[in-house]
Formats: sequence, structure tokens, C-alpha cells
Amino acid sequence: MLFIFLTGSIFILEYYIKKYMDRTGTLQEQRPLFNGKIILKKYYNTGAAGNFLSSRPEWMKRIHAGMLAAVSVLLCTLPKKRHAFAKTGLSFLAGGGASNLHDRLSKGHVVDYFSLGFGPKRFRRLVFNLADFFVFAGIILCMIQILAKED
Repeated sequence: MLFIFLTGSIFILEYYIKKYMDRTGTLQEQRPLFNGKIILKKYYNTGAAGNFLSSRPEWMKRIHAGMLAAVSVLLCTLPKKRHAFAKTGLSFLAGGGASNLHDRLSKGHVVDYFSLGFGPKRFRRLVFNLADFFVFAGIILCMIQILAKED
């Protein structure tokens, strides 16, 4: 039950952040935060990371839905005992993935809204949302669980 609550909380948090970002500003507007370390800017992404498959949005919807279904099945069937990192990681993946899939299905694009104002130039061009970080963190937690089992 805790993991379902975590998944839902991530989805709801991102829903309201994206709703706010979608209503405010323009796609060209940039608002620096923390002395320019974080840049708020609205961006509509029809593909995956780096606009991968942006020319095939229907494929992207199907792949995304299939991956979310697989993660959800694992989340619901994996026993909690001795799998806490994996269950937490799958909750992060499901919450972030559900948020982005909701955007993809309801709007035809994912609302991304911040980028980094430091680091290599190619990384500063990328625009993310909080769901992307939950997906990334979920993958890391699942990998930790897998690597811990190999010892």
C-alpha cells in the first residue's frame, strides 16, 4: 500500500506542477533560479529523451504505455520482503512514467519545464521535468537492488 501511495503522490505532484507551468509563461520565456543554476522554461516534448522518436508520436505512446504496464505488474507482484529498493524504484518509475504518459495521451506531448544552467553546453540544452528525475532515480534504485543480489 505504501508503494501505491508513493506512486500516486509522485503523479499528483507532477500533475499540478505541469498544470501550473503549462498555464504560465511562453515557450520562449526563461526564468533563472538559484543564481542561474536552474532555468525554468516550458518545453513540449513529443518524443523521449533528446526528442528520440518525436517524429513517431504514436509509437512513443505505445512504447511508453507498454513499459508502464510492465513496471506496474512488477510493482504489484514483487514481494516487499528483501526487495525494498526495487519496490521503491518501481514506484518512482510508475509515478514518473504515469505522469508523462498522462501528458502524452491527453496533450500529445510531455510538458518539460526546467534545465540546468551549468555544465557542458549539450546538457544545458536539455529540458526536464520532475517525473524524469523520478524515472532516473527509480532505475538507479532497481539497479542497486539487482547488484546487491549478485553479491
